[in-house]
Amino acid sequence: MTAHEDIRDPSVERDQLRRAMETLPVIEQAKGMLMVLRGWSAEQAFAALKSISQHTNVKLHDVATVIVASGSHVEPPLPDPEAVRAVLDETRRSVLGSSFGE
Repeated sequence: MTAHEDIRDPSVERDQLRRAMETLPVIEQAKGMLMVLRGWSAEQAFAALKSISQHTNVKLHDVATVIVASGSHVEPPLPDPEAVRAVLDETRRSVLGSSFGE
């Protein structure tokens, strides 16, 4: 089976939709936080999340999880402390300034 055929497989599509529904809320929360803090549009906030994800090599969902947890002053629920540190450092550097996540 080719990659193109996999996309048409109902079970693959169902799994992709389920994963999207699981990850969407935290991504939307992180976007909302960036929109409020920076006065950005939804598109600008999503672009910032994507940029952080690409610069840190951390999945977008995990980037959003770290940002939401940090903005809520709780420990991010990720098993890799290096990924958390990389996301926070990149967020401070490129998006929010040094006061974020401290």
